[in-house]
Amino acid sequence: MSQNDIRMYKELLDLLDKRKEEDEIDKASYEELKERYTEKLSSARQELEFRKDAPDIKVSGSKAFTQDSITVSGAATISGGKVTRDIRIFGSGKISGDIECKALRCSGLVKVYGNVLAHGEVKCSGSFKCEKDLHTDENASFSGSARVSGETVVQGHLSVTGSYRSEKNTQAIRGATLTGSSIIGANLLSEDTIKIGGKARIEKNILCDNVLIEGRRTVFESWFFRKAKKIVTVYGSIIAQNEVDVQDVKVFKNIKGRVVKLGPNTLVEGRVFYVEDLFMADSVKLMKDPKKVSQEEIKL
Repeated sequence: MSQNDIRMYKELLDLLDKRKEEDEIDKASYEELKERYTEKLSSARQELEFRKDAPDIKVSGSKAFTQDSITVSGAATISGGKVTRDIRIFGSGKISGDIECKALRCSGLVKVYGNVLAHGEVKCSGSFKCEKDLHTDENASFSGSARVSGETVVQGHLSVTGSYRSEKNTQAIRGATLTGSSIIGANLLSEDTIKIGGKARIEKNILCDNVLIEGRRTVFESWFFRKAKKIVTVYGSIIAQNEVDVQDVKVFKNIKGRVVKLGPNTLVEGRVFYVEDLFMADSVKLMKDPKKVSQEEIKL
């Protein structure tokens, strides 16, 4: 809808009134057409109002504007900008610059060439790429593959099923659950619990309240592949204010926690620091003797 549509429906209503004045149309037909044109005019005005803060959108498919959302389906290119509504993309979408919106929901193939700032959730299935930083004030969830070239900051919970890669820090304030294959190019941070199930490579540190690295998913695998390659590699340290519970992991530096549980197929090249308890499977390898410390000594 556009200004032309508004003008057209105004002209149709004027013409309809003239026809009525000249007795060229019966009362029933007049009322039916007047109601129809009035509704169309109202819809055109409303959609024009909804488009006011909308970015420029080129789409091969369909697009819809409501008070709460902008939805595109098919193949779309969206300019950057600030939008006070949700953005929903179904199909193939490109966002050519920085985008600020309420929530971002995607299904299909989506690439953002700038920063993403979402004041709601970010929820994407399929393939998602962000060339700069990704910030969301609520939860973020990805299923399929997701790659962020800058920092990832999630004020809520981060949930990943599939492939996830972040070139810089990934921070999930309310915790993170990574299932599949993950690569974190710097630190993995949270004020809550971090759970890793599957393959992962952390280039720096894991810093959180609790950390659970589940390793292999079946009892058979854990028993049969006792000498298998470690599934999770942490090139820095694991530091948790509460509990560390890991298996099938190689840590190049230290592990620190109030309670530390080291399961099968775990190697620590640094030192293990614990406050209350240390539990170790028989196959655990420590390059240095563990050390009991105070809670103050494991503070982040």
